[in-house]
Amino acid sequence: MIRKYTIKGLVQGIGYRPWVARLAEELNICGWVRNTGGIVTVMASGDEAQLDEMYRRLSCDVPTGGFVNSIDALEVDNSSEDFSTFKILESDEDTGENLPLIPADIATCDKCAKELMNPDNRRYRHPFISCTICGPRYSIIKKLPYDRDTITMGDFDMCPECHREYTAKNDRRRHAQTIACPECGPKLFFKVVSGPDIIEYDEIQSAATFIKQGGIVAIKDIGGYHLACDPHNENAVAQLRALKHREAKAFAVMFENIDQVREYCLVSEEEASLLEEPARPIVLVKRLSENARSFPQNVCLTSPSIGAMLPCNPVQIMLAQECGPLIMTSGNASGDVLETDNDCMIAWMTERANAPEMAGAGLAVLGHNRDILRPMDDSVMKIVHGRRQFVRRARGYVPNPISVDIDGEIFAGGGDLKSSFCYIKNGLAYVSQYLGDLESVSCQEFYTKEKEAMTRIFGFNPKQATVDMHPGYFSRVSVENSCKAIGLPVTEVQHHMAHVASVIAEYQLKGPVLGFAFDGTGYGNDGMIWGSETFLWNGHSMDRVAHLEPSRLIGGNEGAKNCKTILTGMLHSNGITPKEVTMESQLIMAAIDKNINVVKSTSMGRLFDAVASMLDICHYNSYEGQAPIELENVAATANEAYPLTIPENGETIHLFVDIMDALDKNVDKAAIARGFIYAVADYIVAVANKNKKHLDANNQIVLSGGTFLNTILLERTIDLLEDAGYNVYTAQQLPPGDGGICLGQAYLSRYIN
Repeated sequence: MIRKYTIKGLVQGIGYRPWVARLAEELNICGWVRNTGGIVTVMASGDEAQLDEMYRRLSCDVPTGGFVNSIDALEVDNSSEDFSTFKILESDEDTGENLPLIPADIATCDKCAKELMNPDNRRYRHPFISCTICGPRYSIIKKLPYDRDTITMGDFDMCPECHREYTAKNDRRRHAQTIACPECGPKLFFKVVSGPDIIEYDEIQSAATFIKQGGIVAIKDIGGYHLACDPHNENAVAQLRALKHREAKAFAVMFENIDQVREYCLVSEEEASLLEEPARPIVLVKRLSENARSFPQNVCLTSPSIGAMLPCNPVQIMLAQECGPLIMTSGNASGDVLETDNDCMIAWMTERANAPEMAGAGLAVLGHNRDILRPMDDSVMKIVHGRRQFVRRARGYVPNPISVDIDGEIFAGGGDLKSSFCYIKNGLAYVSQYLGDLESVSCQEFYTKEKEAMTRIFGFNPKQATVDMHPGYFSRVSVENSCKAIGLPVTEVQHHMAHVASVIAEYQLKGPVLGFAFDGTGYGNDGMIWGSETFLWNGHSMDRVAHLEPSRLIGGNEGAKNCKTILTGMLHSNGITPKEVTMESQLIMAAIDKNINVVKSTSMGRLFDAVASMLDICHYNSYEGQAPIELENVAATANEAYPLTIPENGETIHLFVDIMDALDKNVDKAAIARGFIYAVADYIVAVANKNKKHLDANNQIVLSGGTFLNTILLERTIDLLEDAGYNVYTAQQLPPGDGGICLGQAYLSRYIN
């Protein structure tokens, strides 16, 4: 009896074919298994009981990192093929009918990690050790099917011993496409750019010694270069900040294991589980009190949390063992694309070594000769109120698709800040990795290149495209230009509506939804800058039902970064004269009165900026969201919240008057900051209660937008809403900020004529 199985799901790049072969051999079944584009085909010969058991096992089991969506079984009447054994056949080209699933880059598994540190193993300290269930995947694939010659490992010929393992029936590396060893695999190099020459017995030891002596090393990992230094060395951390032009953001720290993380941080079981996932994200965890073990102040700055991560590849495993905790930050200048090219990294480090602010700094590069085809920043996550929340979605999770109730083939361009795009096909949303802020030319080029790469690899052929309403967004203009050339229709979706719709799409919510979209900026339907919007979704359209009272602010990028300017504009819009009138504030008020470069804004993010400046916490956003982040950091130190309110009509005049009064009374600024955040949560509940009559028995509330990355605000809001009987939904598979709006754009595009 002969049966053909067609298996769809994430069944490539995870050792699925050798797993099927072992299953067939266990059941004494003959035939073959083969990749065909994005699916796996199995031809099996045996008796009915054997084939039924194979079908059951194929349906229930799958190697680590994969999943099966469907299995089609077809009886084959006769075949001229030889069914004397079971074989793994070479892959076929795809017909284009199947939508492939490709695994994300996977952390080194426990078995490989054990071999890595075993002196008796032939892969002892081999920096590229991997097997069928671990190692790089998406970052090194050129095209489907996933085979040795379609990934960058095809540049390295297997030695006889690796080839023996690759073809052996019972070997863990049977048909492992990234198989390599010290004899035949990629090679590390270590190059000192400035500082003392280091010569140790291998490149890892040289890099570790350089770091221990206070140097900074650029380390090429799975997704690109990291910059690493000793977090206990305050001078090295200061030099790293100068190197990256990153003075105000906290650094992430890599620890050897969970026990080491717990020496510095409070780690819940949920956070520990997240840290140890195969994706190995950075997880924001609370620092221990000041009298516990800690790092110098310039590592985490004012943040009450540490961005903790565990090693995800052999190089990191060995360095963490040699050095202990290490700062690991993206290998680029702030705002640029993550570097993957060896020559470019050496050139950049050489150039920076000659800068006056880098005088005396030790700089080195630990690279390798395996190409990385697509840069992958570390994913960043946290646990809020028991829920997972992405701050940044990239390595380890991309390109895993999200199941959605969206018909057709659609491309959604996303936004320009924290940019990502997505393709929709067969009810799956393929969202790109974090692409950066598209005001940077390098990020614009990255966006275009990744869009073309995903189209090629997955075979997407969208029938329509959708973009943000902002007429100046690169993500809009570039998509419109490319679609115009091929006659593809383009629709536009309002930014904050897309925020709400992204969560609706993620949970496939039915019935009415009240959605809150709070962030810094987005182009509104009326030409104003929105950012504190509440919408009522009725299943086919959204109505704007609430927002903050508009303020007249100075426009442009500088106007959005200067918190003093924002505060002056908001006070002036409310008829409030600042206590200290400076020449600068007089000029701002005069410009507003004469309508010179003025915008109207309802932005919640700008309100956070204004309050941060008013409390003398932060006066300038040197990176996006800095003032709200520092405001939250100060609020986290408060034991209580000073009572403040924002009425449901969105007026802010009394908020500012009450804050000024509190400052006159010398109320603790931390208490005022926490009181302001609580006032925003109370405002949300008031608006929800006012519009509750429009909801059904499910009482569905969506919270979305970058402002909800504020943990204090999100936890407080969820508690209040759930106590009031609402069901609250927040993004868990995508970031709540602009990195998630592409999904909402795709969802709403079908309701736009």
